Amino acid sequence: MQRSIVLLLFVFCLLAAPLLAQTTIGGGTCNSGSLTGTYSVSLTGRQAPSGTLTGVFQSNGAATFDGLSAVTINLTANTGQALGTALTWSGTYSLQANCAGVINIAGGATATFNVAVYNQGTDFILSGRDTNNYTYAGSGNVQPAACPVGLVPGVYTFSGTGFALSGNAVSGVENGSGLIQFDGVSHVTVNATLLSLGVSPRVLTLTGTYAMSAACLGSATLTDAGNNSYSLSFSIYNVSSASAGATVGLAQAGKFLVTGSAHVAYGQPSATAAAKPELIPGNRGGRA
Repeated sequence: MQRSIVLLLFVFCLLAAPLLAQTTIGGGTCNSGSLTGTYSVSLTGRQAPSGTLTGVFQSNGAATFDGLSAVTINLTANTGQALGTALTWSGTYSLQANCAGVINIAGGATATFNVAVYNQGTDFILSGRDTNNYTYAGSGNVQPAACPVGLVPGVYTFSGTGFALSGNAVSGVENGSGLIQFDGVSHVTVNATLLSLGVSPRVLTLTGTYAMSAACLGSATLTDAGNNSYSLSFSIYNVSSASAGATVGLAQAGKFLVTGSAHVAYGQPSATAAAKPELIPGNRGGRA
């Protein structure tokens, strides 16, 4: 009898060993209430069902968590096939005490994301995949309670990364940086340099008008000197005149998709920026 008991204890220890080896990292006091309210969100995706890149997805927008279990994500998405597509995803979420959790999207798409919250619940990172063979990575920052419809005027630095396109197909990696100027009412000017391997740098001067909602989401249609069209979308996460910032997407159909962030330029008083468009290099002709 004693021998049987010893044998059972030995088997139990063998079964428990893998579980004991997978130590849960982190403590904390997070729960679903740690994600509450609306967050600016940036999300990028790649489709590669057989190891070959066949599709790309870049977006920014807002994710709203109810503090219990429900989430709604509103995005403006750019792909190789279409620019400025409005998407609404809905589903459920949960967070463990260690601030890691899961988002399950069932409305508007079918996808699962792993999410981790930091900075006392004001920021999160996430990654996941959907049923269309896209894998995603992104981040979120809590948005202000309300945004001025005209946006904080001034000059913003911008940098982003994305893809060069040849029609609907991905032809390479594209990086971009430059300056964006908002006049605080409706006009926007963009000076950007785009870099892609094996291609001469593209220097762009774009002008147009933008619209922005009190929900901190905005978009603009831009043109260059040749009257070619470009799409700009942004999601605000800070409206302070000293540190205003946003996630930004810039794209041209069949040419490139770039997503990144914009921050009000250092030492750039908003009133001066709005009054003097010539502060942007290359923009000597006044406000668009």
